[in-house]
Amino acid sequence: MDYKQEAERPSGAHNGRKQGAAKQKGIKKVVIVAVVSVVIVAILAVTTMLLLSSMNNKSAKINKDDYQAVFLTNGQVYFGKLQNADGNYLTLTNIYYLQVDSDVQQAGTTDKKSTTNSATDSNVQLIKLGNELHGPRDEMQLNNTQVLFWENLKSDSKVSEAIKNYKQ
Repeated sequence: MDYKQEAERPSGAHNGRKQGAAKQKGIKKVVIVAVVSVVIVAILAVTTMLLLSSMNNKSAKINKDDYQAVFLTNGQVYFGKLQNADGNYLTLTNIYYLQVDSDVQQAGTTDKKSTTNSATDSNVQLIKLGNELHGPRDEMQLNNTQVLFWENLKSDSKVSEAIKNYKQ
């Protein structure tokens, strides 16, 4: 093409090719962003499903032959048979808890160290739920947000042995 023909061509035709190439590049960018977005969403979906399936598998870890200890955010610990651990509420039956009775300080003692109780000064008792003043049933629905953790007890633990002795 010579200079004369170039001059005769409308200037918009040259700009049209540039705009067409720019549109193709823009479309390619949109397609790439869309594909990357779909891949990210797919990865998040699979990760979420795996996480939920592992969370829903908590009940499978409950040893039905043993007792469980449930530790609450308020410091209380309950022992019993945990029936589920998957939902918003955990069900605990056959419930026991510990009660600590401290010996009263002996009269005439002025030593500050003697005001704190040692392990020998405390009497720890395992109490069966149900004999309290308000007469609760032997079943608890524990809000999952108030449970720090729970664990299976060994069948020969002191608490398990105390429960066996209580039942006899």
